[in-house]
Amino acid sequence: MLSHRTDEPGPALTTATRYRRHEPEKTVLYPIVEEHLPALQHALSGRDTPLPAFVVNEIEDYLRCGRLEHGFVRVKCNGCLHEHLVAFSCKRRGFCPSCGARRMIETAAHLVDHVIPEVPVRQWVLTFPWPLRLLFASRPDALGRCLGVIIRAIETSLIQRAGLTRAAKPRTGVVTLIQRFGSALNLNVHLHMIVLDGVYKLDGHRPRFRHARAPDRHQLTTLLNRIIARVTRRLVKDGLLVPDAEHPWLDLEQADVLDALNAASTRYRIALGPGAGGRTLTLRNPALQRPDPAPKPFTVDRDGFSLNAAVACRSDQRQRLERLCRYVTRPAVCLERLATDAAGNVVYQLKHPFRDGTTHIVFTPPDFIARLAALVPRPRANLTRYHGVFAPNSPYRKWIAPGSPRPRAKRKNPTESAAKRSALETSAETTPPSAPLTWAQRRVTDH
Repeated sequence: MLSHRTDEPGPALTTATRYRRHEPEKTVLYPIVEEHLPALQHALSGRDTPLPAFVVNEIEDYLRCGRLEHGFVRVKCNGCLHEHLVAFSCKRRGFCPSCGARRMIETAAHLVDHVIPEVPVRQWVLTFPWPLRLLFASRPDALGRCLGVIIRAIETSLIQRAGLTRAAKPRTGVVTLIQRFGSALNLNVHLHMIVLDGVYKLDGHRPRFRHARAPDRHQLTTLLNRIIARVTRRLVKDGLLVPDAEHPWLDLEQADVLDALNAASTRYRIALGPGAGGRTLTLRNPALQRPDPAPKPFTVDRDGFSLNAAVACRSDQRQRLERLCRYVTRPAVCLERLATDAAGNVVYQLKHPFRDGTTHIVFTPPDFIARLAALVPRPRANLTRYHGVFAPNSPYRKWIAPGSPRPRAKRKNPTESAAKRSALETSAETTPPSAPLTWAQRRVTDH
């Protein structure tokens, strides 16, 4: 999909552009998966339970994504009669770089154009200790229930910092992106929450935005302690966490082989082969080792939990906001940092070296595919959630969402009412659609 997004007026495209098929078979990732997928299935054949069907389907669909022999659409220009073939996409959510990049661009544009109003915004990042990462990867419904108490705790903090109370019924808006991967292709279920940096309060019959001051370290610590207490209480109520005076523990058993792959990926362990259970091989540069850093601003941590609120956007920084939205919706695998060595191992370069100087992660091909399998979300688990004023049934949304036609007050005069209805119908026809583009519309390009 070709697009030109800018906040300044000007020509949309100044140079000729032409559609080019992304040719996945020429990337480093495709031949690794195609050649070594049977080795992974053979290594898992001795387990009590095979690899779940939804994971196998995800990998096999990736091998068909963008290949003309597996289906295509013929696109033709009615003006010059030029035509080209567009291969079908797999539309999967796991690790496909092409579909992930397309979804990233489309979701970021949708959030900026049709969801997030022109008010200050702050990103909140919440990470969990590794046992909870395993739990939430295996039981996404448990994460959904915990997410409700997390959002309410953050909203309470915003209300207090805005100088209001719950009695005034203020509401904020939150878009939560559930990320499942870390920088080393490890399974790391954590939350990226794009939160309005303030609350809306009804003023008459219309909501008015009230900005909240930035949180200090004491407020962040109090908030994190509240989140930990509420998440713990929620898990105990669900029967997933067994309370213990010294150390609570999770009542969680491995349901299938995917749980075993998840456990290895979460703890940076080798899942398959002679070295199974050992640490994943890494490459280090001693010159890049760093001492323990000083506490980061707007960041607190405790017992494996970490809360960060350092990134904020002003109301006039829409391009910065779109970059933030692209960051939180980015795909798991970066093809530019993926390579193979002379021995046939898969080498993945880190975007930023670890504190111990680690710059690359090295996998055997079957273990690398096992890492990709661990990144596949379970079916019917929504990875993007809308809360507060962004919820589909929120009465505030029609006032707040950019581009939405504003509700009009009813007129007592029948003539005026008819005229107003006619104006609203005309406005509705010219208002851009608030729904994202379909997959077919995303394929429409210039030539």
